[in-house]
Amino acid sequence: MLRLMRERDELRVVVAQVGAPTWATSLAEAIWELAAKDAAGTFHHCDAGVASWYDFAVAIQEEALIRGLLPRAIPVIPISTADYPTPATCPAFSLLDCSKTMKVIEKRPKHWRGKLRTMLAEEKALG
Repeated sequence: MLRLMRERDELRVVVAQVGAPTWATSLAEAIWELAAKDAAGTFHHCDAGVASWYDFAVAIQEEALIRGLLPRAIPVIPISTADYPTPATCPAFSLLDCSKTMKVIEKRPKHWRGKLRTMLAEEKALG
């Protein structure tokens, strides 16, 4: 998204698909904690909160501008799923039930927006 926001004058992003943006580091930490507890079976993990792809793109731009990772704001335009055809069919609501994971690792995930801030801070530190 950062690259697209730097290169384009506007972005069109699907607003009708909702899920939980999850940082790969959050997922890796949950997997390590499950492994440390010798958990067996199928587990789901996602960061807390929900957002559409559009909401996520808007948040990325807002947080990146605060950190100086983008030179300017561009319009982020909400579009329907039909306006962004792909070969794969995507569900409108794809939130996972992570209660089993939370019970085993005994901690609640942090909100995706906070994780986005952490990731962007790391991105800035890397240059």
